[in-house]
Amino acid sequence: MGIRRHAITTLTAAVLACGPFLAHADMVGHGAMVNGIAVSPDGQRLLSASWDYTVRLWDLAKQSELKVLDGHTASVNAVVFLPDGKSAFSASWDHSIIRWNLASGMETGRLSGHVNNVAGIALSRDGRWLASASWDRSVKLWNVATSRMERSFEGHEANVMQVAFAMNDSQLVSVAYDRSVRLWDVASGRELAVLTGHDSSVNAVAVAPDGKSALTGSTDGAIKRWDLVARRESGSLPGHRGFITSLAISQDSRYALSGGGDKLMRLWDLREGRQLKQFAGHEKPVWSVAFTPDGKHAVSGGYDTVIKLWSLETSLPVQPKL
Repeated sequence: MGIRRHAITTLTAAVLACGPFLAHADMVGHGAMVNGIAVSPDGQRLLSASWDYTVRLWDLAKQSELKVLDGHTASVNAVVFLPDGKSAFSASWDHSIIRWNLASGMETGRLSGHVNNVAGIALSRDGRWLASASWDRSVKLWNVATSRMERSFEGHEANVMQVAFAMNDSQLVSVAYDRSVRLWDVASGRELAVLTGHDSSVNAVAVAPDGKSALTGSTDGAIKRWDLVARRESGSLPGHRGFITSLAISQDSRYALSGGGDKLMRLWDLREGRQLKQFAGHEKPVWSVAFTPDGKHAVSGGYDTVIKLWSLETSLPVQPKL
């Protein structure tokens, strides 16, 4: 642990020494790819997950690091805030999900049950349930209050990459390397539908706030739109020249973000089904994207270890408030 932390610190110092613009326009500190990000409900803080085994908490306006949450023993893939903004969960290659107290930076619980990499997590809108997606080919549902696993959803034939709640938290949508998008009944664990159409592994999913539609992104470069009520494909968003890694939908359901192997984050108008803007600045693939709650900014995390805060109006990086 000490050797790894020393290496991360050395890399961070080297990045900061490269120049004032990079130091002030980006959030730097991770020593490896930024695999997942989440913006707090009040829009003031950011959580990031990385292959450097850490979770980091940031002041979003100042773009400054507040805490390093250290407890995983392998790469961290995903993070999510609880509704009160005081606690969070993180998921890792070490097969575990950790619950964190963000004020103290200490671990307060650990969810164990997966037997392989936990690639994605999602929280129900009321904060009652946590869902997890794993390379053990399962999706699991956890009671947040008790930390108990309530049920396991079995059916995928390959690594499950991400999961999201839908239909007023009564359903789950999962995506996997088996090229499928699957719908599950939360109460019973029953598989409701298998949606097909992607030509390669499906890596990302985002569900609109009303829970009735979703986007999925694939290694084939396609972003597909799904009507979850009719359980059918309803369109696509073409444009990326490379694999899709991450998706997000704004709180008003009007816009979407996507990140991928072409090193770009793209902004989409979902009503018109067209690309509005693209954001260039990462030197390697964009691995995670998120909207701020007010819909005015976006955050991207990259394979280049950098986190960027963007203005959706200007398409430019936002300078920190000092």
